[in-house]
Amino acid sequence: MSVQRRLRLMVHPWRLVVARLPPGTPMREAAATLGDEGFGAVVRSPESVTVVREVHERDKAMVWRALEIAGPFAFSETGVLAALAQPLAEAGVSIFAVNTYETDFVLVPEMDLDRAREAIARAGHALG
Repeated sequence: MSVQRRLRLMVHPWRLVVARLPPGTPMREAAATLGDEGFGAVVRSPESVTVVREVHERDKAMVWRALEIAGPFAFSETGVLAALAQPLAEAGVSIFAVNTYETDFVLVPEMDLDRAREAIARAGHALG
């Protein structure tokens, strides 16, 4: 039997972009785009280097907002991200997930933030 997971989330004020850098971009160079405060992540794969960072004035990319799932969670816990991904998918809200050692962040397009809030509330999660 599946247990319905109820989560507590926080909406952060950060306005973020997800940028793709060419494969082989040095990590030091990618990390330098983050700045010293707020939210940032760098992930390297053979295909590219992905940077999630705060919006710069010159950015033309889609703006994302971060929903933080109150954690921490043990690595053995399952279904945390799925408990949010499913209701957001049903509401037609795209997500970009970023994980830290302590918790998960679900990024949603800024233009869909209200729709995401409604879907999360309907699913029984608490959103502050």
